[in-house]
Amino acid sequence: MKGIDHFMYAGSDMDRLAAHFGELTGIATQPGGSHPDLGTRNHLVGTDTATYLELIAPDPALPAQSPMRSAFEAMARPQIHRFIALARSDDFPTLQRAYAQAGIDAPARELQRVTATGETLRWKLMVPADPNPLGVFAPLFIDWLDTPHPAARLQPACRILSCEAGHPDADRVQALWRALGVELPLLRADRPYLRVSLETPRGTVALTSAC
Repeated sequence: MKGIDHFMYAGSDMDRLAAHFGELTGIATQPGGSHPDLGTRNHLVGTDTATYLELIAPDPALPAQSPMRSAFEAMARPQIHRFIALARSDDFPTLQRAYAQAGIDAPARELQRVTATGETLRWKLMVPADPNPLGVFAPLFIDWLDTPHPAARLQPACRILSCEAGHPDADRVQALWRALGVELPLLRADRPYLRVSLETPRGTVALTSAC
């Protein structure tokens, strides 16, 4: 999907999350690695485009705590937690100003993880601080710096059919997305939701947010 780097599908336990996703879709996820600064680890799933899926959960082997890890630990069920858009680091100050006008602090930091083959991947990530008034509708932004894009390492396992969002205050969300340069279908809805529909070996599957 244009401008979307990946969707973050999160849970409280990585093994259960990967098993759940496999039962739902018929797809075996690919272990990614651990994030020492966040206290999390991930698995990846390739699609037929450069937009991929990241399954992410706390890593019990890591002592690090972070707001993101705490959010995952509190999850009662797997859910779409965020979507991550591509951006250049030079654009981060402009994006942060757009967030500030919406009353959201969005600090950026450089992160890294080591792959199963021992390679160190580095990137810069802008993360809206939690709690924020728009939750899943406040995207993260990523610059992969000199690291090859992860999607280039993944075999296509599914196809993203669509992504749709709904929010009672759709005008507010749309105003923020417009300022950030984000384009996703957005409806006025009776409750907030983000839904990603996939074509998988087990048919069409919808991944949803919790709110």
